[in-house]
Amino acid sequence: MVLPLTTLMAHAACTIPIGIVLPTSGELSAQGQENVQMAQLAIQQIDKAGGPGVCRLKAVISNSQTKPAIGVDAAKKLVDLDHVPAIVGASSSGVSMAILTSVTAPSHVVQISPSSTSPAFTTLAQQGKTGGYWFRTAPSDALQGVAMASVAHQQAKLKRVAVMYLNNPYGSGLAGRFEHEFKAMGGTVTASIAFNPRQPSYRSEVHQAMQGHPQALFLVGYPNTGEVIVREWISAGGPHTYLFPDALHAPQFVSAIGGRYLDGHTWGTVPGNTRTRSLGYVAKAFKRAYGHPMSESYDASTYDATAIAALAAYAAKAGGAVTGARVRDMIPRVTDPKGAPIYASVRGFRKAEKLLAAGKPIRYIGASGALHFNATGDVKGPMVVWRVKQGHIDPIGTLSAKQIANIGAHG
Repeated sequence: MVLPLTTLMAHAACTIPIGIVLPTSGELSAQGQENVQMAQLAIQQIDKAGGPGVCRLKAVISNSQTKPAIGVDAAKKLVDLDHVPAIVGASSSGVSMAILTSVTAPSHVVQISPSSTSPAFTTLAQQGKTGGYWFRTAPSDALQGVAMASVAHQQAKLKRVAVMYLNNPYGSGLAGRFEHEFKAMGGTVTASIAFNPRQPSYRSEVHQAMQGHPQALFLVGYPNTGEVIVREWISAGGPHTYLFPDALHAPQFVSAIGGRYLDGHTWGTVPGNTRTRSLGYVAKAFKRAYGHPMSESYDASTYDATAIAALAAYAAKAGGAVTGARVRDMIPRVTDPKGAPIYASVRGFRKAEKLLAAGKPIRYIGASGALHFNATGDVKGPMVVWRVKQGHIDPIGTLSAKQIANIGAHG
């Protein structure tokens, strides 16, 4: 069953539009298509929880194509024509950064990304350039870079690693953090090579990365480009040990390269979920709605980003107009550690709407965990360590946020 983009009822007192800017085509299309389904599910469930007189929700979905210019145009339309108070998106840090600086922050519209992990967003917020309108439900690569360095040093026992990274905020941010931490642990970065997306070949960049006799390649990129680079790395005779981050935690990428080359030779990291009651509820609801299980990275964090935006909009409506500024100010009320716990289900959202209507705080405990944003809109969370076994992604362990913090503190 395909969920409708909106669930409207004749007796609705009003309609609140929530913008969704995610890639349903382009480099991150497989992830983006399922993430959109997660956003739709959250909207449908929260909308179903509303009773007579409660504002209905409308998901207005746009395709970013994983291209900054396209993402900016989509966000402008959502703000100028659809008058959304909040946008969920984008996926890639490059697209999210363009939207944030060009559209949402200047327009005083909330932006919650489920998967943009560049540390540059934290810096921008610290400089006061986001206006407090930026949030993300996935942890920063300041954490993933530390986790990957630890995996490379402690588990893969690597001493010399070449780094190839996408020339955008995601690639440079994660690569830079990894390099700093890996060197602090005594490792050597033999080469650090930036590359641009959508090139027909990367032989020149691969040749540069192979200089210095690395033991492994840390590749920070997206699936389509990553496939080209890994194939050319193999053809050029590069070492068959790979470090892959969250963006390459993708079944279609692993399948395209093949278990023959990746089985036993791959170490990866991806933000994980803290096991909560909500994750089980959402997983069951998703399979019931779409006929297959959740399988893509950032599914849970997309659901949570959408739920938080919608609940904050409800809280804003309870006290007046639903503006971007009021939604921003209500996000702490729906993620208050001292608030009544709310789990991700129709029953839970019905309880949430009653409490918010009465002006009371809630603690939304999402599919990815109990989310609490700091002053820069960041959250903390665990990192899952994964490998490739028999051609499939195989999670082998988890590093908690506390463990990662301790690793970073001690180098």
